[in-house]
Amino acid sequence: MADEKIPTKIKTPKKEELKVEDMVGYFSGKGHPHPISEAVNNFRKMMLTIGFDEIQTDYFLPLKDIKQLTGDLYPAFMDSIYHLSWIGLDAVPPRKEVEMKLMNKFPDLDRAELWNILDSMDEDTSGEELLKSISQELNIPLEDSISIMNNIPELRSGSMKKEDITLRSFMPTSWISTLEATYDTNAFPIRLFTLATSFRREPNLDSSHIRTYNILSVAVLDDDMDIEKGQKILKRIFDTEELSGIKFIEKPYPFPYFEKGTELEIFGGDLELGTCGMVSREVLTERGINTPVFIADIGVERVLMYKHGYPDIRELYFPQFFSAWNLKDDEIASSIKYIRKPQTEFGKEISSAILKSYKESRGDQKIKRKVAWKGYLVESDYGKFLVSDERASDLELKGVPVEISIKEAASGMGLSGPAAFNEIWVRDGNIIGAPPEMSDKMEETGAFKTNKTFVKGFAKYAAWKIEKALDRGHTGKKYEKVKDLEGINMKMTSKALQYILSHKKKVDIQGPLYLKFLFKINGSNGD
Repeated sequence: MADEKIPTKIKTPKKEELKVEDMVGYFSGKGHPHPISEAVNNFRKMMLTIGFDEIQTDYFLPLKDIKQLTGDLYPAFMDSIYHLSWIGLDAVPPRKEVEMKLMNKFPDLDRAELWNILDSMDEDTSGEELLKSISQELNIPLEDSISIMNNIPELRSGSMKKEDITLRSFMPTSWISTLEATYDTNAFPIRLFTLATSFRREPNLDSSHIRTYNILSVAVLDDDMDIEKGQKILKRIFDTEELSGIKFIEKPYPFPYFEKGTELEIFGGDLELGTCGMVSREVLTERGINTPVFIADIGVERVLMYKHGYPDIRELYFPQFFSAWNLKDDEIASSIKYIRKPQTEFGKEISSAILKSYKESRGDQKIKRKVAWKGYLVESDYGKFLVSDERASDLELKGVPVEISIKEAASGMGLSGPAAFNEIWVRDGNIIGAPPEMSDKMEETGAFKTNKTFVKGFAKYAAWKIEKALDRGHTGKKYEKVKDLEGINMKMTSKALQYILSHKKKVDIQGPLYLKFLFKINGSNGD
């Protein structure tokens, strides 16, 4: 009867805490490194192998060091350097309008003590320190202290504070303090390297200019070091990277930081890869260094562009925005996902049952209808769920009878069309739907099998739809002809789709499916 409460003898088990072993799928396979990170790691291993010591240099450099590097050329480069500043707190004079705001909002506030706190601020007081002082010294909640600061205009806006510090733009400026600290005449040669990120305020971003880049920076101190020996060191590095056609060209507007005639630009073909030179004796003498110093900077991204033929540095740095990913067939295969799939245990059981029924009836065009699954709708404190006939009997459960059938979708076709059991393959970047009889041929041509079929996609969709229809009591769906992946309940990741489109690959997924299912709870209005 419709109003009769459905009895249950079991409760749905409580959801157990997720264990690491249950998440094994998250910790399997092998991830793919970014090409720049991979190149940085390779450079690092190579430099250590040939006997260089690794150090770190500072991101933040005094403006005077930049001026020493550039000399009279400073006006030409000052707009390409990030000059650092910050917003500091301004002095807060007592004002009636602020007093009135605070009185209305905080009538019990000790305003005299608040002004004492504000008067004690100096240029080194941070906003966080002030927030803590207001809360602790006035003994008020932190939320009230935040509100007070937001009601004082000077604490909301502040003013820009300039500092003679720059964000690292030119690597040579970061070396001198390090060389001064490591200078030891008994330890020559001193061979140092760092893999560093530099920042340049490029006014225009294009195929060869970006504002953040990675540099292999090298410094060598030795009594007999000169520019020719420095070039030989770089040749060893380039040979190890299997780079040929490297040229050294004297820089047309050299920095005074380097000895005259020794600052060279390094080219691979027409692409500038970096610079090198001998540090000026004058610069070295100022720091108490009386030994020749060779410095070289090699752009990691530029080397990759030259070595692998990247036409655009942005494609290399941000392939998700500027390039089509270079995907292998197995990567494309793994990118194909089911759009809709069952989320419950009974839903997964139903999906398997529907798929099994299609397999059992394949090729028999006389079958018009087949029951794929029978069971009961059961209600408990945890909601509604479906239980199979067999399990309901074992657990002595009672509920409303449920039936799931697969039906003929087109007269004379049987329960499934010719393409229903087609399998998804990937070959040379193309996605192909092929009947199982062609499996051997597909393997012979090097195609990658996804283990996904048209009918499996339909079965998963049907089970998902049934899960969503428990309250309604009935649902169904018919698939006739398929033209794309979505037509069989599948899709690609955006990365794979971008690859397919940009490389003019094909998705050949089509054919007559003629699949139909019907879900009906006894007493509902289903067909």
